[in-house]
Amino acid sequence: MNLHSLASTMNPGRAARAHGLAYPDGRKVSVLRFPAWLADGFAIARTQPLWWLAAILACADYATLLELAPPLRLFATLIVPVVMGGLMLMQERTRNARPWTLAETLEAVGGHRNALSAVGLTGAALAGIGYLAPLAVFHTTIAASVAANGAHHLSIVYGVHNGASNALEPLVSVPFYAVAVSAVWFAPALVVLHNLSPVEALATSLRAMLRNWPVALVYAAAIAADALLAPVAPMLVRGLVVTPLVSALIVMSMPGCYRDVFGARDRKSVG
Repeated sequence: MNLHSLASTMNPGRAARAHGLAYPDGRKVSVLRFPAWLADGFAIARTQPLWWLAAILACADYATLLELAPPLRLFATLIVPVVMGGLMLMQERTRNARPWTLAETLEAVGGHRNALSAVGLTGAALAGIGYLAPLAVFHTTIAASVAANGAHHLSIVYGVHNGASNALEPLVSVPFYAVAVSAVWFAPALVVLHNLSPVEALATSLRAMLRNWPVALVYAAAIAADALLAPVAPMLVRGLVVTPLVSALIVMSMPGCYRDVFGARDRKSVG
């Protein structure tokens, strides 16, 4: 049985422990491998260029939509695991010269929808904590008072601005965002390709990203550059150049990075 057909043949309800991973906890890799990951990804994309171009543009359009509609950002973590799981499955099958169709990919990913939803919900919860924590610390005040008749009053005021202390907000929010992204980063591939449970996939991804923090910084810098250009770059430039470029860098390099970190073993068909 081919390892890369496991997503459609393994029982999603019975998670295996790091099935087919040479390095279940992830190994440390050099950030200098990034060009090789990109080259490998583009080589795979050339086999079906229209499909991969459509996938990259769809990811870029989705990212742009989230920037235009901030309330939808929390839902991004629910959709991203499904998208990344499908893209990783497509790339692995293409790399191993295994024909695939969109319907087959959707069916395989759909078999893991509960696990992928759990991954997304966990990421959303962590990101939500990162958003709410600064509000609680820097924009909320609690005052207690005692009336003449002995009654106690407790008042909570939201939306308070505490001046210069607001500059410290990233120190509270960024760690939660970093943990959320790190835990979700490899988790969809671990679920779809190796049938790990959501808890195992999230924990494994988090350990691997912490171990490879220089690589994580490269991806974070690419995402941050796109976000920082939002207020200054024309929407047309960002929509047609910057965001598609960032999406291409992530989509094309992810499979190579994943294989280097976890050393997934290729299994030949045995029947």
